[in-house]
Amino acid sequence: MEDISSIRSDVAVVGGGLVGLCCAYACARMGLTVTLVEKGELAAESTRRSFGWVSSLLQHPSRLALCAAGKRGWASLQCDIGELGLRHDGIVFIAERTGELEAFRRWIASIGDTDARLLDSEGLARRLPGASRRWIGGVLCPSDGVLEPYTAARAVAAALRKQGVRVLEHCAARGIDRSAGRVSGLVTESGTIRTSAVIVAANRWSPLFCGNLGLKVPQIYMIESLGRTGIVPAGPTGAGGRFSWGWRRGIDGCYTVGRRTDLRAPITRDMLRWAWRFVPAARSEWRNVRPGVGAVARRDWRQARHWALSERSPFETDRCLEFPVDRVSVDKAFDALCRRFPAFRTTQVKEYWSGIVTLTPDGMPIASAVNGVPGMYLATGSTYGLTWAPAIGRLMASLVTGRRPEIDPAPLRFERFTDGSRLEFLR
Repeated sequence: MEDISSIRSDVAVVGGGLVGLCCAYACARMGLTVTLVEKGELAAESTRRSFGWVSSLLQHPSRLALCAAGKRGWASLQCDIGELGLRHDGIVFIAERTGELEAFRRWIASIGDTDARLLDSEGLARRLPGASRRWIGGVLCPSDGVLEPYTAARAVAAALRKQGVRVLEHCAARGIDRSAGRVSGLVTESGTIRTSAVIVAANRWSPLFCGNLGLKVPQIYMIESLGRTGIVPAGPTGAGGRFSWGWRRGIDGCYTVGRRTDLRAPITRDMLRWAWRFVPAARSEWRNVRPGVGAVARRDWRQARHWALSERSPFETDRCLEFPVDRVSVDKAFDALCRRFPAFRTTQVKEYWSGIVTLTPDGMPIASAVNGVPGMYLATGSTYGLTWAPAIGRLMASLVTGRRPEIDPAPLRFERFTDGSRLEFLR
């Protein structure tokens, strides 16, 4: 491990997933010296295990500017640093009932200027020529696409190192050092990085890190199981499906498959603490989420919540979270795909894994300065983090440097949960 006691950086980033990496990249491009620390391996948790969609399809209108900025950001990054596995092949959602097609129509009408378009039965058949049946229609967003999450993360990390950014793996951040109330350093297990700005982009770990500082972050997480098939030469293009089954074609011809109707929500301390805040989300998503008490919840309840900065922290105990995989859920999605696309019958699910999806009470990420701790910034709660990462990175860099951001930061401010703002859950 590098001796970091002499490091001086304009900004330090906590978290080596794609959101943290994009924050570091944007800060470096704006001329700041940057150090990024990751308690385990880069992109080993949510990033590596995500579905890989880069999408605005069926998103709430309040999220569309963030989605559009994210899609532009990924295109720019691939031009700047090389192959990320980004393909703008479009994403399609399929309607099996007239009511669903009408819902797609209403969504398109609600968002105004967009390239999304409704497909009738004939148009959907042309989009999906290998399907075994005809549907009544669907909705397609041609500017949506897919990304190879781990490939992208390693490419961004390599670009950071070329720019002189220190990217430190297996280096857990324990907390923030302050002088006269302001951030003056980031305390890690290997020493203190002297800096006047810290961006906490630790995803599932952000509430724990902030809680030790006395900051309450209303965020919970759910577990999603996915699988990877062998090569399917004549499979459907791009990505798409329904909530109960979906696909993403990889650049190697293999497919990531899964469903968004079997998310598991461990009953953690944060879930109980913030239960009243998440009532609207629970009412909206109760059919898709299964709360439960198991090994994950028990581990959470045993985890230390407070520690001295000179002590070993929970981030050094749990370098990389592993969650039980719901193979039944993945197999249901794969079986549904086999029935609808016979090309999938030539292969099987070769690999299973699970990852986490973080959620705030209104479904929007937190990406802002923390007013109570000058010099501290928070970038977390990104339910669609893969899509939003470049946009959040540029926003955070703009906030740190005092530049005007390209997207409105007000809906993403941390203080919206405490300043009396009226919030609604954005499905």
